[in-house]
Amino acid sequence: MVVAVLFLLLGSLRAGLLVASAIPLSMLFATAAMSLWGVPGNLMSLGAIDFGLLVDGAVVMVEGAMAALAVAGRAPGADARAVIREAGGRLSRPVFFSVLIIVLVYVPVLALSGTDGKLFRPMALTVVLALAVALLLSLTFVPAATALFLRARDVPSREPWVMRLVEHVYPPTLRRFSARPVLVAGLALLGLAVGAVLLHRTGTEFAPQLNEGDLVVQTTRQADISLAQSVVEAQHFERVLRGAAPEVTQVVSRIGSPAVATDIMGLEQADVFVSLVPRAQWRPGLTLERLIAELKAALQREAPGGEPSFTQPIQMRFNELLGGSVTDVVVSVYGEDLGELAATAAQVREVLARQSGAEDVRVLAPPSVPLLTVRPRALDAANLGLDAADVLETVRVARQGHEVGATWHGAVRIPVVLKQAGIESAWSFKDTPVPLPGGGAVPLSRVAEVSGEDAPGQVNRRNGARRLMVGFNVRGADLGTVVETARAAVDATLKLPAGVRLEWGGQFESLRAAKARLAVVIPAVLALIVLVLLAAFRRVSAVVIIFSHVPFAAVGGLIALALRQMPVSLSAAIGFIALAGIAVLNGVVLLSRIVELEAEGHSPAAAAIAAAHARVRPVLMTALVAALGFVPMMLAQGPGAEVQRPLATVVVGGLFSSTLLTLIVLPTLYRVFRRAPPARS
Repeated sequence: MVVAVLFLLLGSLRAGLLVASAIPLSMLFATAAMSLWGVPGNLMSLGAIDFGLLVDGAVVMVEGAMAALAVAGRAPGADARAVIREAGGRLSRPVFFSVLIIVLVYVPVLALSGTDGKLFRPMALTVVLALAVALLLSLTFVPAATALFLRARDVPSREPWVMRLVEHVYPPTLRRFSARPVLVAGLALLGLAVGAVLLHRTGTEFAPQLNEGDLVVQTTRQADISLAQSVVEAQHFERVLRGAAPEVTQVVSRIGSPAVATDIMGLEQADVFVSLVPRAQWRPGLTLERLIAELKAALQREAPGGEPSFTQPIQMRFNELLGGSVTDVVVSVYGEDLGELAATAAQVREVLARQSGAEDVRVLAPPSVPLLTVRPRALDAANLGLDAADVLETVRVARQGHEVGATWHGAVRIPVVLKQAGIESAWSFKDTPVPLPGGGAVPLSRVAEVSGEDAPGQVNRRNGARRLMVGFNVRGADLGTVVETARAAVDATLKLPAGVRLEWGGQFESLRAAKARLAVVIPAVLALIVLVLLAAFRRVSAVVIIFSHVPFAAVGGLIALALRQMPVSLSAAIGFIALAGIAVLNGVVLLSRIVELEAEGHSPAAAAIAAAHARVRPVLMTALVAALGFVPMMLAQGPGAEVQRPLATVVVGGLFSSTLLTLIVLPTLYRVFRRAPPARS
């Protein structure tokens, strides 16, 4: 595809192959470096590389050489190698700085840590390695190979039909707009306003949800449920799910903890794994949200209770790593009084259950368990010659039994325990006989208070504080919007008791942490890019003009996300970072030519128009090749494609607006930033 695009725009198959040769060489050296540094090759590290980025420097070099050969070909006795060497020397500076800036824009991704760093750092490191090699090849191998293999006869005498079409449309369009700078400025500001509105309305999420193809339903029963009853209820649960939808092929339950207790659960908890047919075989128009709604309705109708929560296998483990819970978002309630914690958690659950997009809302704690409490009455026991230890020993023997012997099964010793029968409740336990020192016995109620009460099934702590969690999943909306709306509703509704505080976690916490890190690193990198541009052009106005590409590129990316109904995720943020580098590259390529023409004595307006005509082909080539490189990721439907699609969508959409800015807005408004020099006498 890359070679075909280059051939259409350059008109020379040999030139297209020279440019494309940078791709395998860059990937070869980058893969070798990945192997040495232990960077894994996976969907993100290798699948997110755009081959168009790797040939941007080579495109500028080869196109410049062809343009120089086309001019020199009309001069008798011209030395093709000298012409290519002169063109390469002139273009080496803008190529070096433009590709270097693309490398720099990936530095914020390298600064990510935690789960977001695990996801995107390998990709950024691979891209940086490949771009560094591509830059080295653009400055060494590509000019040498061009001088060796490209001759004046390889330059077509007539422009390719694509460029003839561009030459037919672009110059008149540029002349019309350049005569109306106020209109161009107004349209540019209107585009920025549209982008600002879209940014305000577009939701956010940490990472796109993967379509894993299967579901997990988590259930929680009474904490004192027996194993036999758990199995019975799980089997009934499975039968209901199997008959709830034709898309369900198999249902398997896992109760309690596995043999290797990597996932500790009680008998009251079960993970029900639901296998589904491939998405292509689903009923027409059926979505995952609708399928979950059908399954949940069937469970509520035929197997009520259990607080079922729907998620996916990998997503469940991912959430556990992020926030210690299997749900997408966790609201942790901290305090010391268990009654206040339970009451506050119930209120939070009630508020969250009313929020749109918040599904499977539940308190993430096992239900209360019945507790038998025995409090010895020391004075009554002493009157009978007993102490508290005697009373409690009687309770222990009554509950656990008394070992009276043993038997053996092979090498395994099996104790024989004598236990008291008929103890089913606090009422019957009161009659347990307590032996007296002088003989005889008295009922336990004579020397102790016996009562039954409900107690928490589990008490969690974090950082020394008691913690009760309320969790929910997000479906049918973006995570950022749901959490912000829910937080506002909870803050407006609840008045927390003294000593009780709330903390929002899960994927939202990771999203917030990633934003905080990028908010520090991105300005630092932008400052570094400013220094690089100042070193390249030694003009503040040039830096301002080139940086104007970034928001315009972002506008196109936001429009593309809105059209595809995608929220701004961390993957999309990486796309905006990559887009900024490509946009700056095109700006550097065009502005470097403008500066050259000004140095030759042209006015800023004339230099801008002439440079736009001269650089329209490399600008179109870099943008088109980069965009086409991301199109397969943008349209991908395979496993894991959900992570790549937002990134590719942002880049492809943003390149349209960025290219429009480079070819129309920048030449038109350049004279606003640069005053014309005084006329020479």
